Amino acid sequence: MHASEQQRGGLLGFLHACKVAAWLEYRNLRYYPSNLALAAVAELTAVGVWYFVGRFLNAGVSQEIEQYGGNYLAYVVLGVLLNQVCLAALNGPFTTISDAFWDKRLETYRLSVHGIWANLIGRLGWQVLFSTCLQMLALLVLLLLGGVTIRTGIAWPLVLCAFLLLEVKSGQDPITWSYRYLVMLASGLYVPLSVLPGWLRILSGILPQTYGLAVIRALVLTGASWNSPQVWENLLPLAAATLITLSAGYVMLYLALRRAERGGGIGVVV
Repeated sequence: MHASEQQRGGLLGFLHACKVAAWLEYRNLRYYPSNLALAAVAELTAVGVWYFVGRFLNAGVSQEIEQYGGNYLAYVVLGVLLNQVCLAALNGPFTTISDAFWDKRLETYRLSVHGIWANLIGRLGWQVLFSTCLQMLALLVLLLLGGVTIRTGIAWPLVLCAFLLLEVKSGQDPITWSYRYLVMLASGLYVPLSVLPGWLRILSGILPQTYGLAVIRALVLTGASWNSPQVWENLLPLAAATLITLSAGYVMLYLALRRAERGGGIGVVV
């Protein structure tokens, strides 16, 4: 008589493995209560900084963003809130693979039924959920403080759809570094696209964040309806970018793992 471990296959087994990976990520962060608090403070620092910058610039800059309600404070705060969640999604895949590699756990994950993919999606899910909850809390506080206003009758299903489409990008260093700063400069995150020089405005067209920020701002700040041209002219390119980045990310990681296995094992080279 001997003990054996039977791994669950199929979709339910994969979802369970993702849930376990997310739970372990939370447990690691909660091990020291100060770590959880400091992670929350670090996540919210950028929002606080740009809240005060936005208040300072609000009167002079708001005329440049009339299409989003003419309130620069709300424009920049909503953009920063969304970008903080985007950064969690952008950095997550690379750091997950890198941590597993240096901790000598990548081979173990690869030998299990769901392994690397469950760990990748589970950790990413926790990071995005943690960041989203913090940013929603920050938005609630800022609404109570005043200065930031959103419309009533918002098309929340479309907001959720655009938000989810915006969170599926992955990144690698130094690609992550370059992409992150390109978003800060050219996506309309901090300043409207109309004030950018022409060559930089052209670059903004390749960034999914440009379309995601525009459609969510239109829905939340102006109360645009689901059939508004301003919504769909940004939502459709965002959906196309989502499909391309998801497919490219999956294929690139799959090919990298296969190549590593042929070269001596994924615990050696990826």
